[in-house]
Amino acid sequence: MAAAAKAQKAKEKSDRPLKDKRGEEQDGIVALWDAVDQRRWDELIAKADRSALEQSSAYGMAMSRASAYTPVTAVFMRGPERVALALILEWRFPGGFRIAKLTRGPVFLADVTDTERAAIFRLIKQRYPVAKLNLFFMTPELPAGAESDALLRGIGMRPMVTGYSTVWLDLRPELEALRAGLHMKWRNQLKLAEAEPIRVRSGFGGAPMEWLLARHDQHRKRRKFRAPAGAFVAAIADSGRDKRATQVFTAYVGSEPIAAILTVRHGTSATYYVGWTGVEGREKQAHNLLLWKAITKLKEVGVEWLDLGGVDGLHMPGVSRFKLGVGGELVTLAGTYL
Repeated sequence: MAAAAKAQKAKEKSDRPLKDKRGEEQDGIVALWDAVDQRRWDELIAKADRSALEQSSAYGMAMSRASAYTPVTAVFMRGPERVALALILEWRFPGGFRIAKLTRGPVFLADVTDTERAAIFRLIKQRYPVAKLNLFFMTPELPAGAESDALLRGIGMRPMVTGYSTVWLDLRPELEALRAGLHMKWRNQLKLAEAEPIRVRSGFGGAPMEWLLARHDQHRKRRKFRAPAGAFVAAIADSGRDKRATQVFTAYVGSEPIAAILTVRHGTSATYYVGWTGVEGREKQAHNLLLWKAITKLKEVGVEWLDLGGVDGLHMPGVSRFKLGVGGELVTLAGTYL
């Protein structure tokens, strides 16, 4: 009995994330695995120029609540300087087998050379050697193209899925410049919405979020498209240290809601994550007004970049035209590698 208890205790200890673990060094870059807590991770992410939601602590913790994945963090050092971060999700099985995935990372905090960039990716890959029963998927925040493909093939990875596309909107210009950058049709629709008797209210959770997520789930199931479940979106809102990071903007005519969107702040970036509109909302161009109000509010609280989410001209042409009409930068990523 004592031996069995001892073995179980040793197993539980081995399953726990290691703290302050110094990884191997590659070309002057050192990886520190699970060396920071949630508060410190959020502080470091805020130092990045821009970052994706999938690299936020709230997203990682929501995944641990909604699935068998556990978030693992890496901080990459160049001497005393932190130059990059990566949040990886691991699913651990008995016997040491792991499935891991890096989505839209690493996040870079400083300029690095091509050699240092390759070293960071190599250090991540080395954590998951195939010989030790690891299955590792990497969907990096790298632009599609020959250079990114060569980097990833150079560390022994091969392409599996073509790249995801999104639109990044730079919120640092003045509002007047941002409005002037809207495509003409989008700007005209915004003017029409502003002339309608629509009131926009914003809040953090509560009944407006429940209303939006219920309709989001109904729409998602009816149309059978890939989108986060409402329960997972709520888990993100609940998992973040800042309970005001997830914000709902709702459009009303009288006392009736006709459309709503949800944004999530992470560092100096934010993501337009969920949206829904009914027939009246579409007729009154409520979505244009909601997104413009969100842009205004996010800019007020210091957000510098807004990720408008996936665009897919083939399967979601209307949604893609709407997002592209805001005038941001269309970015297609390198894809998923194994």
